[in-house]
Amino acid sequence: MTEIWTQEEIAALSEKFRIKDDVQMHDQAQNYHFPRLSFLKDGYSPPGGYVKDFGVIRHEGRLHVFHIDGRPGEHCLTTGNEISFGHISTTDLCHWIRHPMPLAVGDRPWESEHVWAPYVYRRDGLFYMFYMGKGQGQTFISYATSPDMEKWTRWKDGPITCAIGRDPFIFEDEDRIILVYTNRLGPHVSACASKDMLSWDSLPHILTVLDGKALESPSLHPLKNGYILWFNDFGKEWAPCRAAYAFSEDPFHFEAESIKEFEFQTDCPDAVPSPELRTTKLFPISIELIAHGKKNWLVSYFRWQGDRNRLFFGEIDWSSDPAIIREITDLKQLEKSLISCHFAL
Repeated sequence: MTEIWTQEEIAALSEKFRIKDDVQMHDQAQNYHFPRLSFLKDGYSPPGGYVKDFGVIRHEGRLHVFHIDGRPGEHCLTTGNEISFGHISTTDLCHWIRHPMPLAVGDRPWESEHVWAPYVYRRDGLFYMFYMGKGQGQTFISYATSPDMEKWTRWKDGPITCAIGRDPFIFEDEDRIILVYTNRLGPHVSACASKDMLSWDSLPHILTVLDGKALESPSLHPLKNGYILWFNDFGKEWAPCRAAYAFSEDPFHFEAESIKEFEFQTDCPDAVPSPELRTTKLFPISIELIAHGKKNWLVSYFRWQGDRNRLFFGEIDWSSDPAIIREITDLKQLEKSLISCHFAL
């Protein structure tokens, strides 16, 4: 499984996505938009940057990833860091092309300092990029729209004032759109609902972790005869950081007692716990669903590798208790996972 672009393919992709192949400072410089690299084993990160919270969407034979783009060695709250998003896409989960920057901080006070956690959702032929903005002591979630995922227009009436939190995720419930997010005011996974993407109403908390400190990156999906909600829990001093999940027959109510921690497995010798977090355990962050089979689900996430956070793929094995996330580090593992998850772009 390889993707070596022909000049004809590069020309076609350059025209379609408004990117250029021939802008390089010298012959040995890495091609920015068409890197001739496979990122499967070592994880993907942009040149000089890192990947944090992200969203995925499949469109016209490509998997697109929108992610926080930051500078290694700097805190997420550092002025000038994490002020824009990266956009990449792939046809084989190994090789990527880099698209133009989709969105950066704006003029409105609540999104003037940082933008975080993009999540792209398609509705009635239009793409919606939900994201968190921060600025001047305010934190809200809003969205931008695009007909092609290349040029984005901010929702002029934003933000969604009932969504005071971070890490948006969209869940469809009959004729309602449910915005799931983690609450800035406490250890809750919260939600609000809309029928028209314009007017939003708060819903009761979906989950509360009483001994939690900060929850992040919620994701809600049907599983068997119920629903699975997974998230990252950055606990208090006596509670370790973890990638966790809970099961419920009601997608809008999960009991803290049902929470379990994913077991994470990787054979990568360079995988180490993040030095940015208070933990000695290696675990995946911002887990996003790519495809699901009967027992195994293909997912993506970021974790620390080398000197920064990078994007990786793994497979959730739901037949184990607790569920196991096994990292995919070679083509043989990837091909087996693609078959078991019935995944094709």
